[in-house]
Amino acid sequence: MSNRASALSNRMNIVALTWPIFIEVLLRTALNTTDVFMLSGYSDQAVSAVGVITQISFFLIVISMMVSSGTGILIAQYNGASKFAEAAQTGVASILLALVVGFGLSLALFLGAEHFIALFGLEEQVADFGYDYLIISGSMTFNVTLGIVLTTILRSHGYSRSPMMINLIAGVINIAGNYIALYQPFGLPVFGVSGVATATVVSQLIGTLLMIGMVRAKKIELPFATWRDIPNQLYKKIIKIGVMNAGEVLSYNMAQMAIVYFVVQMGTASLAAFTYTQNITRVSFAFALALGQAGQIQTSYFIGKGWSDDILNRVQKYYLVGLAASISIVVSLFIFRYPLIDLFTQDPEIVTLVALLIGGSIFVESGRVSNLIFIAALKGAGDIKFPVQMGILSMWGVAVMFAYLLGIHWGYGILGAWIAIGMDEWLRGIVMIRRWRSKVWTRFALT
Repeated sequence: MSNRASALSNRMNIVALTWPIFIEVLLRTALNTTDVFMLSGYSDQAVSAVGVITQISFFLIVISMMVSSGTGILIAQYNGASKFAEAAQTGVASILLALVVGFGLSLALFLGAEHFIALFGLEEQVADFGYDYLIISGSMTFNVTLGIVLTTILRSHGYSRSPMMINLIAGVINIAGNYIALYQPFGLPVFGVSGVATATVVSQLIGTLLMIGMVRAKKIELPFATWRDIPNQLYKKIIKIGVMNAGEVLSYNMAQMAIVYFVVQMGTASLAAFTYTQNITRVSFAFALALGQAGQIQTSYFIGKGWSDDILNRVQKYYLVGLAASISIVVSLFIFRYPLIDLFTQDPEIVTLVALLIGGSIFVESGRVSNLIFIAALKGAGDIKFPVQMGILSMWGVAVMFAYLLGIHWGYGILGAWIAIGMDEWLRGIVMIRRWRSKVWTRFALT
């Protein structure tokens, strides 16, 4: 084994991959929660608006993943098979695709922000806040798309620590910007939601510039001078894998947007409670999410090496570890729910609803773990179509349908919608566990 291959193999250790991704996920979670926390002192209507924008932002990120997800799987499998030239070409192709997709999304958001906000039927004040945030953040989507692809390239080469450090720096900048926008330091005026959006965009731009510098510092080969020599087949492969891979996540976020629409009909208090609970409980699946992402990189690498039996057993162990972590965290959140809620709001109606939803999260999050671990591993192995098809069926046939039936038709309100989300997670999770154990995925290697 060459020195290059040996060093790469050492970086594919699950612990070395997971802990930086976990810290990065926590940082992102803390950043999102900090945005909501700081805005909660400004206006509950602003919090509701950002809750809606979060759903749109996830939608945009998923479209960006149509480039990055195919990139990550291909680079890791090519590296596993010691096809380093193909891995380098994949990196260049993905960056070019990211710029095209990103600028297209930015233009669409700049021209259509008002129409996107109108789809949710928000109260006038909430809609105004939502527009102010979206017109700024949406116009810079190209930067987010490029940043996601650069992060994927670094991780696929086993460098998961670098994105963590860069996101820490960007997070500190974002928080400082929020403080300037909302708390009038040095006698500055309050910039409100527009100021928070600007702080987010500036921090993301700095993060992307640092990511470019890190790719160069790690000497990851990206032969832009020969971009014309990249075969069209490689672009098609990235897009094909990416479209299928992102399809499951895209369906999930579209389903979440539909559920948010139902929640909007339940009133601003329910929408605020939904937003607060999402931010509070996001930490409960942070470790499982990181473990799933690391497991996907390792699965792709092992498939390239031809080590399918080894990764079969490893992923099942990762699931048990992730399940134990998620249950422990969400139970802790339930025990300390009232002090946590008090950090965000003192509105009695919202407090009651959030406390109820945190209790329901024990059911939701224990089901979510299997999807975070096994779907990621299946995709890493190249078995992408099945999770997408099952995801679309369950998300719309279970989560959305029962969110309407339980939440609105049968009158259980926001708790009914929350339980419907858990029903979907559990159904898909059980099916994905069976799929992994069947070893059908061994037929889908991409290299």
